[in-house]
Amino acid sequence: MPLWGTAVEPPATVADLAATAAKYAEQAEAQRRLPPDVVTGLRTAGFARHFVPAAFGGSQSGYEELLDIVAPVAAGCPSTGWSASIAAHTGRMVVHLPEQGQREVWGEHPDALIAGALVPCGTATPVAGGWRVTGRWAYVSGADYSDWALICAPGGAGTETRPWCFVVPREHYEVADTWFSVGMRATGSNTVVVRDLFVPEHRSFTRAALEAGLPADDERVSCRAPLKAVNGLSFAGPLLGAAQGLVEHWVDWIGHKVDTHTGAPARDRASVRTVLARSSAEVEAAALLVRSIARTADSGRELRPFVTRHMRDWSFATELLRDAAERIFVASGTAGQDEGDRAQRFWRDIHSGASHFALQLEQASGPFAESVFSTSDQHVPTRAT
Repeated sequence: MPLWGTAVEPPATVADLAATAAKYAEQAEAQRRLPPDVVTGLRTAGFARHFVPAAFGGSQSGYEELLDIVAPVAAGCPSTGWSASIAAHTGRMVVHLPEQGQREVWGEHPDALIAGALVPCGTATPVAGGWRVTGRWAYVSGADYSDWALICAPGGAGTETRPWCFVVPREHYEVADTWFSVGMRATGSNTVVVRDLFVPEHRSFTRAALEAGLPADDERVSCRAPLKAVNGLSFAGPLLGAAQGLVEHWVDWIGHKVDTHTGAPARDRASVRTVLARSSAEVEAAALLVRSIARTADSGRELRPFVTRHMRDWSFATELLRDAAERIFVASGTAGQDEGDRAQRFWRDIHSGASHFALQLEQASGPFAESVFSTSDQHVPTRAT
């Protein structure tokens, strides 16, 4: 019986990428970026084109399908799974460009890799026909091998300033080597630098448009989603795959381990069986939560009523994954802490990814509680004074 009952057999290109990512995982971590063979596999497996409109040769696919192909890649190498997920989700965001801008990005092929930074930094000054943009954007996963960068800056003049998104070709930005993290090292999440660059109007859109999503009558269902209803899937999906990979690795290791004192199989210990049962249940519970979000996002329903619930659910799912990783790592003992052991790399990567701002339950709990209490207030009569 498979450990994960909801597993879907990935396409051959995805399975090939997962194997290649696992093969190069140590090298990728040491170099702090994905090797060329892995980047090629990422393109071939279709992650960059996953949400790209069919009009440009893209797959125009959905969120649940993306979960099914991200997880096995992240189980082989969490950094590669993270990069694949970001590549897909950033492509979804670029759909908000005017058609001329989309054609410039995807006109030659739909597999352009786009690195993204949504935190407003730097400055954007309106000029004739577009903008002059300057700034530095940190923590941009996949910046080194990107073809384009999606950056965000406050634009406008005086009190009219608001966040704008700009899409910039590779020859017009630098990548500063700043990513020296304890985990997710191979994501190459370096800093994008833009210096007084003219960006034409057709390669810009407001962040408010991204947050709102495309109109309800747009045929591209996945792109209708408001940003806050789906953003956490970018990060929770690869963390789910990483946790599955860690459990599978530990099961294989502990299943062949013999107790040095008694000679009995370690797998027969009650403590081992409890760790397996609890940790695998946490990972599968997290999978159910994340998959439910993806299915809702794929349904075409109006997603605004689900925003705070989705934020709560992917944040709680992340805590489950982190707890499972912690328990497995402790149960691996000293052997799991060896630099050459996969357990410690999974453990570091999961903790690093789980620290992302979008996955913090403390940030989600406030909006969720407000939505619950505001709804309750509509049905609770005012107390007489």
